[in-house]
Amino acid sequence: MTRTDSREAIIAAARALFSEHGYKGVTVRDIAAAAGVSPALVIKHYGSKAELFNALGPHRIPLGELDLPRSALGRALVQKVLTRREHCLPENWLLATARARESAEEGFGADGGELLDSVARVIGDTTPDRRHAAAVACQMIGLAEGLRVVGLFQGIPEAELLDLYSPGVQAHVDACPAPDV
Repeated sequence: MTRTDSREAIIAAARALFSEHGYKGVTVRDIAAAAGVSPALVIKHYGSKAELFNALGPHRIPLGELDLPRSALGRALVQKVLTRREHCLPENWLLATARARESAEEGFGADGGELLDSVARVIGDTTPDRRHAAAVACQMIGLAEGLRVVGLFQGIPEAELLDLYSPGVQAHVDACPAPDV
């Protein structure tokens, strides 16, 4: 099996298993067995189950359900934007801002409404004003606008962009007090 074949087999197996059992119900061993490869090869190609899940492209499972450590949230958020751009799919951050601008509901745009609530849940921001969630949301909206609307970062490899942008997002996640467990 060639490298390309093994990667395609892993992706196909992961997509089928995640669809059927959800993220938490699937192990790297399950994916490897379904793909006909070793678990070590899955990790060699994708690094971790979370990174493999993210490589599948856009999905509806929120980051908060991925069992990611807080230290990986900034990179995962940026990766999701880059993955959606790569697959020419609608950008959720831009859709949220468009909905806020068009909303007839008074006050939606004033506090960020659902957008701010969802980011606060993902990063565990329980501060009264959700300032850390707002900072993360602003950075992500800025990245989405810069990439999609303004056309910034043309020609910069995805890995370099991840390394460039993720630490800034992660800094706001890290500044957020860890939620009580």
